[in-house]
Amino acid sequence: MLLSIFLGVTLAAAAGFRAFLPLFLLGLLERYQLLAPFSLGQSFEWLSSNHALIVLGTATFLEILADKIPAVDSGLDAVMTFVRPGAGALSVIAILSPQDPVVAYVSGLIFATGATLPVHLGKSMLRLGSHATTAGAGSPVLSAAEDLSSGAAVVLAVLIPISAIVIGLCCLLFVLWIWRRRKRKIRDLA
Repeated sequence: MLLSIFLGVTLAAAAGFRAFLPLFLLGLLERYQLLAPFSLGQSFEWLSSNHALIVLGTATFLEILADKIPAVDSGLDAVMTFVRPGAGALSVIAILSPQDPVVAYVSGLIFATGATLPVHLGKSMLRLGSHATTAGAGSPVLSAAEDLSSGAAVVLAVLIPISAIVIGLCCLLFVLWIWRRRKRKIRDLA
């Protein structure tokens, strides 16, 4: 259960970078039976269906492509502020539901707001800084790093379960750092 919770944190944080990539990778890993020792809940086995993989694969491709275009990426971030937490919650619920559905749904809500949203907002702020300092030229490089980070976090957390704890703890520390920084900024403004 503990490994699954840390995997959930990792999935939620990865969704903060790319909404559809964690779901797509979960479906692929389930399809090729590489998800063990984890499993998708019965209600989420559809993630490994042909239709889901095609739709999620296409959505992932389009999100990754659009995020490489400097003007488009900011608009995409604005829209994805509402999509990414839902995708993060869905990923968490899918992986935790075989063990305890109540814990799965509560964790999905907590991790979506506690891990997905801060990563997404941090990424968005970093991207805005990149636009301001490099006139958008640095954004495709940052985007590629985000793609790699999101995909690698999910795959490593699943294939090497102990890394789920390491990645999950790093995500939690990152969220705490952002929270403390934000709290300090608000206090300084007051």
